[in-house]
Amino acid sequence: MPYKDSEKRRDCHRRNHLIHREERLSRRSAYHASHREADNATVATWYARHREEQKAKFRIYYAAHREHLKAYAATWRVDHPEAGAVYNANHREERKSRRAVYVAAHPEVGRVAGERRRARKKNLAATLTVEEWEAIKAAYQHRCAYCGKKHQRLTQDHVIPLSRGGGTVMGNIVPACQSCNSKKRANLPANPVKLVLV
Repeated sequence: MPYKDSEKRRDCHRRNHLIHREERLSRRSAYHASHREADNATVATWYARHREEQKAKFRIYYAAHREHLKAYAATWRVDHPEAGAVYNANHREERKSRRAVYVAAHPEVGRVAGERRRARKKNLAATLTVEEWEAIKAAYQHRCAYCGKKHQRLTQDHVIPLSRGGGTVMGNIVPACQSCNSKKRANLPANPVKLVLV
């Protein structure tokens, strides 16, 4: 018969819990080992059915805890330097195809990244972002800095070319049509151009 006194009843439960702890843990481990495949399938099915709902929840959580999550991820990467290399090696093709799809949908990102890479290979400053490039084009009203004509697609021209030590930075980039950019080659501009600085 259980104790009427709640404190004695709790003490009895605590003692019982401690006495049979190992037995319960081994039973639980055995159960999970024998039901792992079924449990994984159940969880995967549930997530597949609630994927959009979970994504929406995570977006809300991420917006509210962005700085904390970024700091945690940075710390984790420092503590586990091998994890990134292992993941990259195991998912190389998947990452390449995802990147190709993204760049095809966002060509400006690919172009800006390509220009930064060219500058880094020459050990030059490479800080231009997509937002800065969009701001430069807007400041020039989407016109070529050399001929003044409006173009749908403008290229990034280094006022001081990479071969002469100019970096891929906001103060060294102007929009140019393909024709003017090709004509200028690795020379300095014949006429001074207005540079956009932040």
